[in-house]
Amino acid sequence: MGPVPASTVLTSEEEAIAAAFRRHTLLPLDDCLYALQATIPRLSRSALHRCFQRHGVSRMPLSEGGQSPPKKKFKDYPIGYLHVDFAELQTEEGRQYLFVAIDRTIKEATVQRYHDQTTAELNDHLQAFLLACNHAKRIKTLRDLTQHEFVCAQRQKNPAIFTHDPTHLTLGLYS
Repeated sequence: MGPVPASTVLTSEEEAIAAAFRRHTLLPLDDCLYALQATIPRLSRSALHRCFQRHGVSRMPLSEGGQSPPKKKFKDYPIGYLHVDFAELQTEEGRQYLFVAIDRTIKEATVQRYHDQTTAELNDHLQAFLLACNHAKRIKTLRDLTQHEFVCAQRQKNPAIFTHDPTHLTLGLYS
């Protein structure tokens, strides 16, 4: 039979937390890693992947057709270009329109997933989402930086293309 596979990095409680987090959120491995590292600082990507394999949650569930949908590749643009879109949403106050610039996935992550009762509730939800998206969510295509960190790094490389210093938006004691 052999020994039961166990982590040399994580405790059984930490493994249970990681597996439950994955089952509940269905987030990709890297997003789970970034979210869980705040709670489990010694967590590495490989340790998390092995944990997910042991608990049977290493693969994301497939769509209803049994196959994962093909990923679309957006055209790369230099910093400074915006993708603009809008979303129609309903609240108890009536029909609202959300105009979106910068992030292509914001509509799916907010107004198509949640229903807010009032415009004020929607505004609070969007502010919290944008704060987390810009300052906490690390993005693999941006070399595991947050959007804010990436913009600040781009300004250091080429300050001539910026009219404002983005570092004043850095979260901290006086923000």
